[in-house]
Amino acid sequence: MSVTVADLLRLSSLRNARVEAGRGGLSRIVASLSVLEYADPDQMVDAFFRNDDYYGSEIVITGFMNNPEDEERQCAVTKRLAEAGEVGLILYYVGLFMPRIPEAMKRIADAYHFVLIVMPENRMDFRYSDAISEIMEAIVKDRLNNTAFVGELLDQVARLPEHQRSVGTMLKMLSERIMASILLTDQSFRVLNEAVWPLNQEKTLSRFLTEEKLPEMGGERTVYTSDSEYVLARFPILLHKDRHMELFIFKEGEPLVEAVRQQVVEAVQLAVNIWSTQHDEVDVTELVRAILKDEPMKMRRLADIFHIDVASIHSMMIFHVEEDWQKMNGVSALKGLTGLLSSFYKTVFADVCEGEMVIFVEGPRSLGEEKEILTAVQAYMEPYTVFHTITCCNHLADTAAVREAFLLHRDYIEDTIAIFPEKEAYHLQEIGFARDCRERIGRGEEAVQEALRPLAALRDAKEEKDAVRTLEVYLLDAQCSYLKTGELLYLHKNTVKYRIQRFSDILGYRIGDFPDTFSLYCAVAVNRLLTFCPK
Repeated sequence: MSVTVADLLRLSSLRNARVEAGRGGLSRIVASLSVLEYADPDQMVDAFFRNDDYYGSEIVITGFMNNPEDEERQCAVTKRLAEAGEVGLILYYVGLFMPRIPEAMKRIADAYHFVLIVMPENRMDFRYSDAISEIMEAIVKDRLNNTAFVGELLDQVARLPEHQRSVGTMLKMLSERIMASILLTDQSFRVLNEAVWPLNQEKTLSRFLTEEKLPEMGGERTVYTSDSEYVLARFPILLHKDRHMELFIFKEGEPLVEAVRQQVVEAVQLAVNIWSTQHDEVDVTELVRAILKDEPMKMRRLADIFHIDVASIHSMMIFHVEEDWQKMNGVSALKGLTGLLSSFYKTVFADVCEGEMVIFVEGPRSLGEEKEILTAVQAYMEPYTVFHTITCCNHLADTAAVREAFLLHRDYIEDTIAIFPEKEAYHLQEIGFARDCRERIGRGEEAVQEALRPLAALRDAKEEKDAVRTLEVYLLDAQCSYLKTGELLYLHKNTVKYRIQRFSDILGYRIGDFPDTFSLYCAVAVNRLLTFCPK
């Protein structure tokens, strides 16, 4: 549970304060606190906010002592703080030094969800030090008790302007959070990003990045500067195509505990996967992973970053293809499929996960629309001349349902193919049925014989050698169509009709009528599964 602006308002030192504007930012997380008594925004830009870097998630205390009556400059300062990612401003001594709160400042605060907090006006008995002590105590306690901070950092990033959402910003947040310097390099140890702590620390630690002085990957060692001792830890940050970056953490004094180190690595991995792509592409790998792992908090924060309306997503399409082909062509094929489906849906995003090509869409509005889409998708895949299956998972209520569907597909798609080899597309119902058949087989020989019992009555029929094959095709492949069964078995439809009628007479019910036929349907499915995938 991280400290928010709303939490601060419950502290004793701020209990008498009021929120003047920017209420939309009350849920923002406060990472630190600073005191500002510097009211020249032009010099602030040069001295504090160079190159539009991120310096935020602080709450700022001020009374605008140096410039109490220049409302234009006060508003400029407020706007600059908000743009830099600061979460709010606590104003002291209004009515004594600063005559009033400008209306323009309130409008800026509301526009940026930058919380404007005003201490009781015309009073000198409220001190900065009281708030500073309590706020920092709350922040420090939270950091000691909360080592799972990746979601918190994503929440902070999601609230920043687009130009500040970067790997560098994430490193600065992490550096401030763990009070350590962080370097991110390529495999040649060329520094790509660096965040030092404290901020006045000279950027000299990169000199330690020589192979003879480095710890093993995942390990640590002690290094020394002229005036201090650091624990240097080293971790891999994985990229696509077997490449990786190197992450180095320089912590003065005690090393980081393992849980915190893991959170740092995960946060940097997320940042790299999201923002280290080409500027005209969006890498939604981490969003897809968050959905498939049923991590709703991380999913929502990543969705905010990508401006994707995950709440509108209720369908998932899974493309199962040959592994070697997927490694060579999967990414390009997914791009093409995403473009194709974008003509049908407003929200489409995709990725390769655990060897499967996964696409998320809003969901077909009718069976007719789904058929139209599948026809277009099959036409797109046809030139690739690779064996593939498509599974449509519709009406998924939440991430738990998405994960359940993905795992079901992963574990039973091969059994589903064995039972329904002629289907052009599968639904979760077929895969669930394949799972039930496999589980029945797994219960042992007695359960298998019980499942096959409906076929026993056909053993004495003179067509017995053709009975099982005919029934498999008729029930599993042809949806009880005489014509389609004949085409698949190279028989005249009247021959198929004669056989089905004869088998119906032997069994004592009309094959194709449900629920009478259900046990027979299960029997031919189990028989086919035993034939092709006995395991």
